[in-house]
Amino acid sequence: LKEAIQCFILAIAVRESRNKNLRTSPFYQPHNTMLVHISRFTAWQNTTAKKITTYIEFLEQSLNNDKARQPQSNSIYIELENTWLKYYADIIENISKYLPPGYDDPYLSPIVFSSLIDSLPLSIKDLSVEAINSVTKKSLKYEANKPRKVIAIGGNRLSRGFTLEGLTINYFVRTTNFSDSLLQMGRWFGYRPGYICLLYTSPSPR
Repeated sequence: LKEAIQCFILAIAVRESRNKNLRTSPFYQPHNTMLVHISRFTAWQNTTAKKITTYIEFLEQSLNNDKARQPQSNSIYIELENTWLKYYADIIENISKYLPPGYDDPYLSPIVFSSLIDSLPLSIKDLSVEAINSVTKKSLKYEANKPRKVIAIGGNRLSRGFTLEGLTINYFVRTTNFSDSLLQMGRWFGYRPGYICLLYTSPSPR
C-alpha cells in the first residue's frame, strides 16, 4: 500500500507536467484520485484512512526536509526513484507497446524521474484522505474550478454509480460472483487519455 501511495504521488507529478498541453484538449481532467478498496467493513476503512493520513504526513515532511538534488541513501527521493524504476520507467519510455496497435496518444509524452524532482513536494501538498462510508457520512465532491488530490477509501458506497474523477491508482481487493458487479468495478481500471490507470490487486486463486 505504501508503494501504491508513492506511485500516486509520482502520477500526480507526471500528470501535472503534461497539463500545459492537456489544458486546451477535450480530455483535460484537473483532478487526481486514488482508490483504496480493501473491505466492506467501515471499521477497517476508517482505520485504514487514519494510517494513510499518517503516512502522507510523513511523506510530505520528508519531501520538504530531505535534499532533493543531493539526496542521502535514506532519502525519500531515493525511495521514490526506486519506486519509479520499478513501476513507471519502462512504461513511460515504451508506452507504445502498452497501447493497441495503431493507437497514438499525443499527450503521453516521455518523462524521466529527474524532471519531476522539484515538483514532488507540490504534488503531495493539499492531498486529502477520505473514508467514504455510512459512519463518516462523507461524500466525494469535485468542482471544475477547484482541482482535488484525494485518496478515497471505501467499500459498497464506491462499488456502484460513483465516479472517481482523475482516477490514477487503484489499490483493490475484492471478490464477486456477480458479473454486473464485476463490470461496475471494471470501469475503475484501464486507460484514460493522457495517462494509464495503475491497478494493485491480489493474485487470482488457482
